Amino acid sequence: MTASKTPPLHVLRGIIRHLRSTPTQKMPISRSSHVVGIEASSDQYQSPLIGHVILQYRAAQSASSSEVDQLRKMAYDFLSLKDDLAERARLHELDGGAEVKLSPKEMSRRAAARAGLQLPGVHE
Repeated sequence: MTASKTPPLHVLRGIIRHLRSTPTQKMPISRSSHVVGIEASSDQYQSPLIGHVILQYRAAQSASSSEVDQLRKMAYDFLSLKDDLAERARLHELDGGAEVKLSPKEMSRRAAARAGLQLPGVHE
């Protein structure tokens, strides 16, 4: 999908999903935050960044159509960036190298198992 065809709510949910999955320091929601329109989550804690994103989306409702298009493209680009960075981190983790993660004994056992063999002394 492109930025013009992706529904803004879909992009907002994607951004919030990424922000919730990253470890951040959570702050309690103050009573005054209800005045500006931040709704409390179920555990009464919310990331300040998520609150900021929600406020930006709500403020954009009164923007002109050209500003809305520009903001929609910026939000879609941010979501694409977060998706790509999450995928890159996942691939980096997979490419970490077995010699770093596994002991020599475990690497030998796995190599023998791929060949259909068992190491001496290992009987199941």
